[in-house]
Amino acid sequence: MPLLIQLRRGAAALWTSVNPTLAAGEQAFETDTGKMKIGDGTTAWTSLNYTDVGVAGATGVTGVTGVTGVTGVTGAGVTGVTGVTGVTGVTGPTGISGVTGVTGITGVTGVTGVTGITGVTGAGVTGVTGVTGVTGVTGVTGVTGVTGVTGPEPSVGKIVAIASVFG
Repeated sequence: MPLLIQLRRGAAALWTSVNPTLAAGEQAFETDTGKMKIGDGTTAWTSLNYTDVGVAGATGVTGVTGVTGVTGVTGAGVTGVTGVTGVTGVTGPTGISGVTGVTGITGVTGVTGVTGITGVTGAGVTGVTGVTGVTGVTGVTGVTGVTGVTGPEPSVGKIVAIASVFG
């Protein structure tokens, strides 16, 4: 009975999205690119290098470049109608606000307005005067002060003799 050996295989996008870590010596094949990687047991798929499968052949000789063709004649004629202007794009976000400026000088205070008319005094019956309260207790009489000095006697009605010497 023949022995069948199969390699792990899948599209490149699948290998990249799953990003498995291949066992040491395990081979895996990208079915859409034809490239192969061999695992080392520790490195994830996206970090492994592709393996060269076989020896690359020599690069072939580059062919001769062809002659450049003649440039065509520029046409003459009426310029066509300008097309319709396209739709205006969406307005971008508002920029950052600038620094607030210095506050200006305060203006002169205006004249005070005229005082309004006083309203009408209300009408109505005056209430009853209340009862007079009780008179309080008379306080203690204070201490009598010191008697003042007696003044000079009046000279009314007294005769005073003045002697004079004429010489």
